[in-house]
This record gives sequence, C-alpha cells and structure tokens, in this order.
Amino acid sequence: MYNILFVEGGSALGLELNSALTEDNFNVVGVSDYFEALGRLDEFKPDMVIMNIESPLLDGWEACYWLHETFGIPIILLGRDTSAESWVRAVRAGADFYLRVPFSWRELTARVKAILRRYKKG
Repeated sequence: MYNILFVEGGSALGLELNSALTEDNFNVVGVSDYFEALGRLDEFKPDMVIMNIESPLLDGWEACYWLHETFGIPIILLGRDTSAESWVRAVRAGADFYLRVPFSWRELTARVKAILRRYKKG
C-alpha cells in the first residue's frame, strides 16, 4: 500500500480525494499547508505528494520545488489555471504532472499509479 500526502491548501477536495484514492488501496493523509507537510514527512513517509497549487503561507510552485528538490518525492500539482504557462511552471517546479481542477477521479488515480510505477522501478 502506498502512502499519499495531500496538501489541501484550503481546497474542498480533501474528502473526495481521500475516498477516491482509498478505494484504490492508497493510504491518504491530508494536511493544510506546506509547513504541516514538512512536519509529517518523517512519520508518514509518503510515496507521493498531491498538492493544491493555491497553498497558503508559501507559493505552491515554490513549495513543490523544495519538496521535490529536497526529498525527491513525486508530486502531482492541482490547479485551476489552464494556460500553457502553468504546465511550464509545473515542470520547472519539479512536478511530475499538473492536473487541472475540476478533474476526473479516475484520471487522478490512473496518474498516481503510473507515476508511482515509474518511480518504484528506478
């Protein structure tokens, strides 16, 4: 079973995301912001972080960059921006995927599984 840390950033997605991913046998813990996520890394040991780009206290792009750069954790960013620039920023920040809100829960779980397969092989 994989551990997924969800950085909600004040979004209302927490319960639905938890439900969708636990149905596929993922263990999900939600935190409110980047700093709370840092506090949970050692005890929870996430295999992946899913992060709302609209994170309080720290720019979501910067938070993604530091999580990926420091811990090498795969990250999926969630955001409402549909511009090509948001995809470019996600890649520059170290995200493995940028998923536009609203999204299909089936697509999210498929992306999570695909990314984890790639990371666990390497």
